[in-house]
Amino acid sequence: MNRAAWLIATALCCGLLLPQSARAQAEFFPPDPGIKMDEFPNIVLITGDHLRWDHVAANGNDAILTPHMDRLAREGVTFRSHFTVGVACAPNRASLMTGRYPHAHGVISNGIQMPQDEVTLTHVLRKAGYYTGQMGKLHFLPHKDRDHREPHPPYGFHQMRLSDEPGCYDDAYGRWLWAQGEDAREKARVTMPGERLQFEHYVFEGEDSTTHASWVATETLTFIDDTLKRHPGRPFFVHAGFYAPHPPLNPPASALALYEGRKLPPRRYSADEVSLLPQNLARSMTALLETPEDTWDSYRKYFYAMVSHLDENIGRIIDAVEQAGIANRTLFVLTSDHGDYLGDHNLYNKSARPYDGALRIPLIFRGPGVPANVVSDELVEIVDVMPTLLEMLELKLPKGNQGMSLMPVMQGGPGRELIYMQAMSNRMVRTQSAKYWIDADGEEVLFDYSTDPHELRNVAQSPQHASLLNTLRVQLIRKAISARDPLPERIRPY
Repeated sequence: MNRAAWLIATALCCGLLLPQSARAQAEFFPPDPGIKMDEFPNIVLITGDHLRWDHVAANGNDAILTPHMDRLAREGVTFRSHFTVGVACAPNRASLMTGRYPHAHGVISNGIQMPQDEVTLTHVLRKAGYYTGQMGKLHFLPHKDRDHREPHPPYGFHQMRLSDEPGCYDDAYGRWLWAQGEDAREKARVTMPGERLQFEHYVFEGEDSTTHASWVATETLTFIDDTLKRHPGRPFFVHAGFYAPHPPLNPPASALALYEGRKLPPRRYSADEVSLLPQNLARSMTALLETPEDTWDSYRKYFYAMVSHLDENIGRIIDAVEQAGIANRTLFVLTSDHGDYLGDHNLYNKSARPYDGALRIPLIFRGPGVPANVVSDELVEIVDVMPTLLEMLELKLPKGNQGMSLMPVMQGGPGRELIYMQAMSNRMVRTQSAKYWIDADGEEVLFDYSTDPHELRNVAQSPQHASLLNTLRVQLIRKAISARDPLPERIRPY
């Protein structure tokens, strides 16, 4: 290991880049004077899970069928270079809702509770007068060894109907299924996390209306209808937290039929890419090298079917908003917590590996104040969603927020210079032209997009790329320092 890599690895191990304890202050801001409650738009935040950027057809994938997400993109702004800042569900969901990096809010991996003193988007909106609802997956608490019937911290939500998994827990979805009958409950049941089979995929046995995606949409519609009746004139914020297309893949037969005979894009991999990777990383990428292509084909079609079923239920929400006559004052935001490799690099699922399949996710805004039919390839991060919404509403950012508003980017302005990703034992920066990844052992990966757009050749050891490597090493250190947690504030000189 050379000296530059050693210095970065030492920083990772000794604390410069490691997670810090959460220190956000629960301070909420009212709207600026003169803004009336009925001037605020309603907000529908839609999140998928494992949904990557090119699983929206409008982002350039003609093989996938997503007419409703395509419509949102056509009628609004789609960011095609939008990235996670963590590597799993919980860190990115916390960053989405706080506008803070994982080391700042403290949820650096799954299995950590979102601190209750973090100021969320929901807190700010509720303080401003919004009626707030959480339907489906939130993942602010660890799943394992928890009674899902117990009260959940509200995190600013007036109503919460929570289900972080699609049928294995006695949560709101599980109890709703029981109410439909024992047969409905058993047909929707899935195996527990940690017990699932590799490449597990099968057809959903119950009625289409009882899938987890359908339930999330139904609960979202119920919340909207209830709010319009009980709180007329009051703006609402609802998070529709879909689990799809997260494995296990169990789409209904109606969605799977859409892909019968349909050709999917080729997987992105090369025969020698593992040989170019650092030793530890290479060892973790050999398990699926001998997987038959027909196994990948079948699995990927089920995944695409899950996306289309998700899209169908997103369409139900869009249609209901229009039928209620509130489309012109309702803002839609669509994103995901992370993506899925889905066969690229002979991988599936997600992890802390340095590939866009898991890190690059959709982001679409549509509604009042958003230009129509705009496509942006500027670099943006999931921490930027909260400041964008609050600027649209002319509400102040909470102290400690680390995102940037994307309103100027929607008008053609510049995005970020680079993307910064944090995991337990590695860090990454990505520019438009290259990506650099290093772990706590000092192992390095460098991709040069000018010659390798699909991230198939690690050139960290290439003499021709030494200058690029050193540039990105410095950029990573500078970003790690500038992204420090701004809380607690310094209030005196000493």
